Amino acid sequence: MKKKLLVLGLDGADWKILKPFAEKGYLPTIARILKEGVHGALESTIPSMTAPSWTTFVTGKHPGKHGLFDFLLPTDSLAHMKFATSRDIRDKTIYEIVKENGLTPILINLPGSWPPRLADDITITSILTQGDQWIYPASLKKEFPELTKYRLTPNESLRLKENESGYIEDLLLHLDEWMAATKRIFKEKPWDFFFFLFSHTDWVSHLCFDKMLTDNHEGARRVFAKVDESIAWFLENKPTDTNVLFVSDHGFAAYHKIFYFNRWLEKEGYLTTNNQGDAHHGAVTRRAKETDKIRNTKTRLNLGSGLFTALSRFPWLERAAKWSYHHIIKPYLPLDLKVNVGIDFSKTRVCFPKGAYITNAYINKDWVYQNGTVSREQYPKLRAEVVEKMRNIHDPEGQPVVARVFTRDEVYGQDAPEQAPDIFFELNEYWLVGQFQSGNLFGKSLENKHDKYGIFMGLGPDFASDKEVVGLKMQDMTPNMLHLLDIPVPKDCDGKVNREIFSDNSSAKHRELSFGASSKIQPQPKISEKDAIKKALGKIKF
Repeated sequence: MKKKLLVLGLDGADWKILKPFAEKGYLPTIARILKEGVHGALESTIPSMTAPSWTTFVTGKHPGKHGLFDFLLPTDSLAHMKFATSRDIRDKTIYEIVKENGLTPILINLPGSWPPRLADDITITSILTQGDQWIYPASLKKEFPELTKYRLTPNESLRLKENESGYIEDLLLHLDEWMAATKRIFKEKPWDFFFFLFSHTDWVSHLCFDKMLTDNHEGARRVFAKVDESIAWFLENKPTDTNVLFVSDHGFAAYHKIFYFNRWLEKEGYLTTNNQGDAHHGAVTRRAKETDKIRNTKTRLNLGSGLFTALSRFPWLERAAKWSYHHIIKPYLPLDLKVNVGIDFSKTRVCFPKGAYITNAYINKDWVYQNGTVSREQYPKLRAEVVEKMRNIHDPEGQPVVARVFTRDEVYGQDAPEQAPDIFFELNEYWLVGQFQSGNLFGKSLENKHDKYGIFMGLGPDFASDKEVVGLKMQDMTPNMLHLLDIPVPKDCDGKVNREIFSDNSSAKHRELSFGASSKIQPQPKISEKDAIKKALGKIKF
C-alpha cells in the first residue's frame, strides 16, 4: 500500500521569522518538526512571486517552460494584461500526474488552480478565481455546510483603513473558517495527495514583516501561533504512514528604498509617457492626505474607460481588482488621482508594464506585440545596451542599485515564450516601482515584500530527522513528491530528486529513479476571430 502525501504550504514563510519564533516558544509544532524532521532554505523561482513559484512547485519546471511569470500576463500588446489562469500552464501538474496513476488528489487554496483541471476531484481554488464559484464540485457546499462561510480572502478594506487590529482579528477568523471546512474534508473524503495552503503567513508579512523581525508585533505572533496550532491538528489527524511536506513559495524582506524603474527608462530614452503621465506627476499628494481621503471619501481611480463597466458585470473581476489594488497598486499610487496614467507604447522600446509586479523589463517587440517598436534585427543590440546600463546604475550615495541582471536566455534558455520578460534583475536594498509617482529616480518608503528564499520541511516515515539540508530549489519539489509516491518523474523536469532529505531507512533514499514521458502539453492552435465566425456560421443550416 502506497504512503499518502500531505502538503502544507506556508505562503511567504521565512526562516528569519519561523526559527526565532520557534525558539521563543511561540511555535511549538514547528519547533518539533525542526527536531524530528528535515528542513532547509528553499530557493524560489525567478521571479520570486506567488504565481510563478507555486506553478513551478506543481510542475517541476521553471516559468520559462510552464508559462506563468506573474499574476498578470501580456496579450497581443504590452498595454493589455490578462489575469493568469490554469489554462496558461503549459505542462501537466503533479495533481494530474497523481490522478493518471490511480491516486486521488484534493487541492485547497492552490494558486493557479482556477479553473480546475480535474473535473471530478475536490478543488477549492485560490486568488484570481474568475466567477463566483471557487468550490468544486459545487455539491460540496451541501455536504459540508461549513463551506458557506469559506471566503477566498480576508476583509482587505480593514488594511485600506489602516485598521491593523481589526485586520488581524479578521485574519484569525478567516483561518478558523477555512479550517472548519478543511478539517471535515480531510477526515471524511478519501485522498492520497492532499494540498492545503496557509495564505495568512503571507498576508500578515505584507502588513508588518519589519516589526516581526524585532518581535514587535503581537498580532503577527497570534497569526503565526494560529497557523502552528492548525499544523498540529493536521499532524494529529493524518493517516498512519503519511509523509508531510511543508513549503513556502518565497521569503520576505523589509525594503526601505524605492527605485522608480520606468522613470529611469524614460530618462535613458527607452520609454515615452503620454500627457496623462505628466498630469499624474502633478497630482501627487502626501500620503497622510491620501489616507484621510480614503477614510472619509469615496475615491474613484480612472484606470481605463472599460474598467468600471467590467467590474459591474463580473463580480470576480471586482474581487481580483480589490486584491490587486491592496497588494500591488496601493503602496505607490496617489489615491486622489483622476487621470489615466499611461505609457505611450507606440513610442516606447523598453518598459515595466502597468500591472507587472516583478523585477523585470519587457522589450516592445514588433513581431510579438501590437504597436511594437523594436525589430528582430534591433533586439539583440538594444537588450545588451539596457543590460549594460543597468549594471552601472548608482543611487545618490554612489551605491550600485542593481545586484544582478539576466537576460531571458540566461534564466530560461530557449524555453521561454515570446511574451516572457526580456530582462530580469535583482536589486540591492531597493524595491522596484513602475508607476510614475515621482519625478525622481529614487525614494524612501517601507515596503514589506518578497525575498528569494522560502522554507522547506519534511516530516514522516521517509524523511530524515533532526537534519538541515542546503541547495533545495522549488523546481525540485515535484520530482521529490513523485519519487515519494513511487511515480515516474517526467523526463523534462528541471528539478531533481534530493536523496539527502530522506531517511537512511527509507526506500526513497535508495530506490532507483524512474523517469516518464514529457509532461509538456501541446498548445491548441489559435483560431482567429474571423475564422471562428466562419466556423460558427458553417454549422448553421439555412
